[in-house]
Amino acid sequence: MSVSLNDFKRAMRALPAQVAVISAKADDVRIAMTATAVTSLSAEPPQLLICVHHMARPAAVIRKAGAFAVNLVHCQQVDVATQCALPGLEPEDRFALGQWTDGEGAGQPLLDGAVVNFDCRLVSEAQHGTHFVFVGQIEALRFADGAPLLYHDAGYRELGNRLDALHLNWDNSGLAF
Repeated sequence: MSVSLNDFKRAMRALPAQVAVISAKADDVRIAMTATAVTSLSAEPPQLLICVHHMARPAAVIRKAGAFAVNLVHCQQVDVATQCALPGLEPEDRFALGQWTDGEGAGQPLLDGAVVNFDCRLVSEAQHGTHFVFVGQIEALRFADGAPLLYHDAGYRELGNRLDALHLNWDNSGLAF
């Protein structure tokens, strides 16, 4: 039995995800793209992975740079997430909104005010189906206060009220997350 493309997309719309802007710089070319295919991979060493369509321009820049950044977008940066998601936009035009600085780790473009910036060195890549899976060693982190922007059911969302044990006044201080 095979899953149709429409059913796959419908199922993925039900999967809430953190909105990230993946950015990279190689030589004089900077590029950024909005994505939700970002996840932690390892704490020792600190690594994360991203998935980028093999035909997308950021894939070539990441491969050439040997590095990339993941910027977890703040809920008040919807305009930046939207700008970086526009198809056909020239690479440098994706940086027209928001403030950007080069990271101190791998030197990749970091979105100021993002909840977290991960400046990563590329350590491995593999192609699976239509996408490259890039693994990055986290060279530097930067944090800002605020709530993350989420994506669910084909739209941007904000976090709601906590529903876990802390919200219910249970003592879960011994749990490690």
